[in-house]
Parts: sequence; C-alpha cells; structure tokens
Amino acid sequence: MINRVLLIVPPTGLYIREDRCQTPIERLKTVTARPPIDLLYIAASLESAGVQCRIKDYPVLGGTWESLKQDILDFQPEMMVISITTPSLDSDMQACNLAKEVNPRLITVAKGAHFTFLDIAALEQYPNLDIVIRGEYELTAKELVTSSDWRQIAGITYRVRHPKCPMPTNINGNSAIRNPQSEIMRNPDRPFLENLDELPFPARHLIDNRLYIRPDTGEPQTTVITNRGCPYTCIFCLSTQVAGLKLRMRTPENIIAELQECVHKHQIRNFLFRADTFTLNKPWILELCQKIREMNLNISWACNSRVDTIDAERLQAMKDAGCWLIAFGIETGNEPMLVNIKKQTTLDQARAAIRLCKQYKIKTSVYFLIGLPWESKETFAESVQFAKELDPEFIEFFYAYPFPGTEFYEIAVAEKLLAPGEIPKSAYDSPAIPSLYLSIEELKQLRTKALRQFYFRPSYVFRTLKNAGTVKQMVNYLRYGFKQLADLAD
Repeated sequence: MINRVLLIVPPTGLYIREDRCQTPIERLKTVTARPPIDLLYIAASLESAGVQCRIKDYPVLGGTWESLKQDILDFQPEMMVISITTPSLDSDMQACNLAKEVNPRLITVAKGAHFTFLDIAALEQYPNLDIVIRGEYELTAKELVTSSDWRQIAGITYRVRHPKCPMPTNINGNSAIRNPQSEIMRNPDRPFLENLDELPFPARHLIDNRLYIRPDTGEPQTTVITNRGCPYTCIFCLSTQVAGLKLRMRTPENIIAELQECVHKHQIRNFLFRADTFTLNKPWILELCQKIREMNLNISWACNSRVDTIDAERLQAMKDAGCWLIAFGIETGNEPMLVNIKKQTTLDQARAAIRLCKQYKIKTSVYFLIGLPWESKETFAESVQFAKELDPEFIEFFYAYPFPGTEFYEIAVAEKLLAPGEIPKSAYDSPAIPSLYLSIEELKQLRTKALRQFYFRPSYVFRTLKNAGTVKQMVNYLRYGFKQLADLAD
C-alpha cells in the first residue's frame, strides 16, 4: 500500500492539460488557466483509499524545478503522478529525472492522451518513467496504490527493472518487451467506466481555487466534467480515442450535488461544464437545467456545443439556468474542408446556431483551425470572412495539431507534411506543420492578420465595451484587449 502521492503539473509552461484539449496558453492572452481537474479526480480516488495527497500546479503557482525538488524532500512521496501533454512531453519528463535524483525509489507515473498510442515508446525513451496510465485514470490510479501486483491492473504500461524483478515475456496475456536494463509490460486496456456517478467529486480542497478565474470577471471558476464520449469522428480530435464513441452522462442529481459542494464549501459560482458533446442529449440538458433552477444556486456557467445540437428550447433552458457563453468548434468557413475533416456540420447550421444564441443573449466563442492539409490562402480567407459574418463575442484561430492516433496524423505523414514518428512541439498557438499550400511562416502571418481584422474592428470594440455588464468587466475586457494587441505586435 502506498501512503503518500504527489500529483503535479510540471513547471514546463501553461497548458490546458485535458487529454482531448492540450492547448498552450502562454501566448493566448485571452485564455486563463483551468484547474488540473484530472489530477483532482485522481487525488479524490486516492484519498478514498486512505492515501495522503498533495497537488502542485507549478506553472500557475510560479513554481520552478527547485520548487519541485523541495516539495519531494519535504513531503517524501512514495509515488509522483505527472500530467503531460504531447507537445510538452519531452520537457515534462524532466520531472522524472529530478524525482529519481532526489529519491531513486520514488515511483514515477504519467497520465495523458499521448499514452493511448505511444505508451511503450515513451517508456523506452524516458528511462526514469516507471508507469503510464492509458485511458480513464481514476480507478487505475487507485489500484496502483492499493494493489501489490501491477500485472493485474488494466490500463497501464509499466517498467520492471532488472535484476530485482525478472519476469517472463508473457503473463496472463500481457505483452512484454525486454532490454538489458528493464522489461516493459503492457496490460490490457481498461473498459470505459459506464456509471460516472461512481466517481468521487474532484479534490478541490487540495488547490487554491482562487487562482483559476473567469476571464471577463476575474471571479473564481472551476471545471465540472458532465459527460464523456463523442459519437462523431472528426479527423483531428482525440475525443473518441480517450473517451470512446458512446456518450456517457452523469445524472443531473450527481452534477447538482457537485455544484452545491462548489458553491457552499469552496465559494465558487462560475463553472465551465466540460464535455465532449454537452448539448447532444436534449432531455438530459433540459432536466439538468431545470434542476439547477430548482436549487436556486445562482451560478453562471459556460459550455461547448456542436452547431447541430442547438435549438430554441435548449437555449432558453440553458439561459434560465445561468449559461452565459457557449463555445463552438466551427473549424473552417470552407464547406469542402468541413467534409474533409468529417465534421458532419454545415455553414448554414453554424449561422443558425450563432443567430439563436444572439436571440437568447448568450455569448459565443468560436474556434477555427488553421493549417489543415488542404489550407490555402483562399480557404483561410473564407474562414476569416465567415468569422466576421458570424460576429461572435470571442474568436480564436488555433493551428491544427496532428496528434498521434488521429486520422489527421496519418494524412500528414502520407502527404509528407510530417515525418513518420515525428511529434511536433509547436501546438495551437504556433504551426505544428505546413499545409500542402502554405508554409509555417505563411500560416503564422495569416493568423496574426485574421485576429487583427476581427478584434480591431471599431464596431466590435464599441459593442464589447457597451455590453460589459459592470465596470470590472469593462476593465477586464480592456486589459485582455491590450494583451491581445501586444501579442499580435510580437
């Protein structure tokens, strides 16, 4: 039994580390840090087994490698769990090196979507990494600290070091890879958890929740995971790999209980409802919104949605329950590109969704992708023009990232935009690869020009300041606007 576990976001830069969303936010001036919700879930599962946990989000805390070293010395953990992203993996793994320097017996564990496909490669490349968690992590992490036999734990790939623990090449169907120093074992996959209500609420008492804020008001904001899984197969998205094709929803009663805990115990009234397809199941959405109203929680929340899963009835219920913003992944203003990326939406559906949100006075944030293989100056000009036509409150142009395991990655390799096995370090705020028609430098210039064209329109500036609800919101909008200006001037 392991008694003390340190869970960390390593000091390798500000990222959203949520498996399907691995966005660096150092240069995205209008995006704020989110709480490390995956680590909070893991910690809650470990605490239910009697394990003492500490969570350190070093980028948000302003911590350094020396801070991590001191925390290991002070806390004396027996296991360290690291939250990684694919672009930052090489830097993140420095945490394993430091941990082994301080205490060679400290067990190093990493979690992240990267290990769904490249688990063995990671263990081969980083010799101070002991275990990686594949897939959903809560139950796996709990079994890691309570089980004396890692061979029986589904969803992990791990290292057995020689000569202390020699093992045969195949045990109970587990695959093994030998080298002179150690043996890498890959256990069977863990099935997706069907009943999400079984999970304990995230261990928010282990972090300073005031450090994670809503961008426009500066008030504390936290993430609530409401459902997992997505039945759609967009070529660039990790959702189906990390959460499956089946939509699995928490019950509204379970979500309400977590919201009540946040409001009454942590004084948090602003939420980001994180889901792969939040608005897909209409009866579930209507029931959740009704219960939020009945409980008089007086909360505000944002969510994501597809443009084809929004209608007037849903929007009215969401507005009445405190929804103030919906984020839409529209991706491109070019219809053939929507077909190529298997988005299964149309530009007319996007127009209708944004128009409805404006009608119900719900703000919108719209995401476009730059640098898909077929991107040209002409297709991107269509996206910019479409963004202006939609005229949402917020917009972002992200550079498309070819995550290993996605169809986008396979296309990029086939088109020789990416070398086989290559893992780009640039992501979202900088081009990972060129397109078939545009260089990386051209893609950079297009994004800068597009954001200037959208945000610096006099009509947009006037509307934003006019619609600011309070003086504080107006000040925040101005502050983020100046940050955006500084970013685009770089």
